[in-house]
Amino acid sequence: MASSSAQRGASRCPLCDGAGHYAYTGRDLLLDRPEQYSYHECANCRAVYLHPLPDAGTIADFYPESYSVYKPDDRPKPPGPFERAVLRERFGYSALEAPAFHRVLARLFGALAYREAISFVPGGRMLDVGCGSGRFLRKMAALGWRCEGLDFSETAVSLCRAAGLDVRRGDLFSAGLDDASFDLLTARHVIEHVPDPAAFVREAARILKRGGRLLIQTPNSAALGRPWFGAYWFANDIPRHLVLFARQNLDRLAARCGLAPIAHMTFTTPKILLNSLDYRLRRTGKPSRKLRWRRLAARSYVLAATIAGRGDELYLVYEKR
Repeated sequence: MASSSAQRGASRCPLCDGAGHYAYTGRDLLLDRPEQYSYHECANCRAVYLHPLPDAGTIADFYPESYSVYKPDDRPKPPGPFERAVLRERFGYSALEAPAFHRVLARLFGALAYREAISFVPGGRMLDVGCGSGRFLRKMAALGWRCEGLDFSETAVSLCRAAGLDVRRGDLFSAGLDDASFDLLTARHVIEHVPDPAAFVREAARILKRGGRLLIQTPNSAALGRPWFGAYWFANDIPRHLVLFARQNLDRLAARCGLAPIAHMTFTTPKILLNSLDYRLRRTGKPSRKLRWRRLAARSYVLAATIAGRGDELYLVYEKR
């Protein structure tokens, strides 16, 4: 790593090229590594980013063989009758069967449920970037999408292909995809791992059809709990998360690429609060998620973050105009 003075010196934001200043230093708590990493915050767009940004070889070292998020048999649960009804009545999945009673419930209360669902495009072609073991691809294929996936992991690609999924190895830049060829591109917990997020969004916009949609899920740098925990906030995932975003800076980036916001939400669960607490307290015994009173307290945090619109995860959908 660079020297401490270089890490704390002036920097340029990878999102907007604005001036950045030192924010905090932390280490890899997930893998319990000792190296220290400094993050800066942009004075212009408020993006938070690792400084200096590492080269490709260093980034690869952040993901050792022991770092694995892939499950061999990661099959999604089929939607229940109420979910099928909501998808049919509110999101255009007209081929889904649902009992009449649940369809009535969906018309009355569907706006409060399954808000993260994507509107259906008949015959629509979708690409899941960072598809992992293919769980999301299987779910979307079962709903009628023509699904393709990308992942840099040979393990992930092998698992997907063994399940009969159309997945190639690589990233969005190396895939060589045609202009205006997809109706939907999903990037779920991907963009925070990308050293040049502006180029990523430009490339996503290029391959989307007019009216096509880009779904981004990523940690929310404006989350209620992030200032409480600082470098111990679980969703920092130092150093793998190269850039942390807020809705406003992603909206501006999308607009520069010809994408307009059509949906925005934040979500949170007790997990991030409880894991952050364990990091902060350096717990080595029973984790907080195993302690009932802490789980109950975490639910209060979830409620507060939801009311404030400051959940730990951003869910943003943009449309190509």
